[in-house]
Amino acid sequence: MGLNIHTNHRMLFFIPAISYLVLVYLCAVWPAMVEMEAMEAVPKPFEDELPAIGRKLYGSYNCVTCHTQQIRGDERKATDVDGVRTTPVLTADARFGRELATRAEEYAWQDPVFMGTQRTGPDLSSTGRRLPAVQWHYWHLYNPQAVSPGSLMPPHRFLFTTTPPPPDEEFDYEEVLVIEGLGVKSDRLWATPDAKALVEYLLSLKREHLEQGRLAK
Repeated sequence: MGLNIHTNHRMLFFIPAISYLVLVYLCAVWPAMVEMEAMEAVPKPFEDELPAIGRKLYGSYNCVTCHTQQIRGDERKATDVDGVRTTPVLTADARFGRELATRAEEYAWQDPVFMGTQRTGPDLSSTGRRLPAVQWHYWHLYNPQAVSPGSLMPPHRFLFTTTPPPPDEEFDYEEVLVIEGLGVKSDRLWATPDAKALVEYLLSLKREHLEQGRLAK
């Protein structure tokens, strides 16, 4: 049969198979190994228990469907205007409180990663620095339109209660300041443990240590 690939059945099998394995290694395995090494070089951030619980709630409520955690930036579209270098996409995203576009190392140790793909609501990658008021986040969860007129976000009233918490669970709840326009049918409102955890997670989204390190380079 010789070495003719058209007549040698072994060659017909092994050449495509070996080629496939080589391509899998070059296109998938090797890049994954490089990324794993890069991730391990990034210090693992300390995460308190409450924000960690809030992160799981963030995922279970599908908040990532409407919110991103990525600041865009495309150096290919950067232009110099009067000696000032401007990246158009990054400039548009600056309203979210970030000075630099996000990079891969910011997602190290995250599982799953909540980059998001759509912004029905604002980006949340630095919401803890941009909106640090706990009560504001409670109001926003209970009735988004009360503090963000025109917001499309649905209310999360199930995270709150107007019934006083049991004495043995009192410290797991937090009283919310009732403001005009919030729509509470009571003069008192409490954030449940889940509401507290979710807000603590949102407040933890600052990424300051990564951004300061990049600015210092």
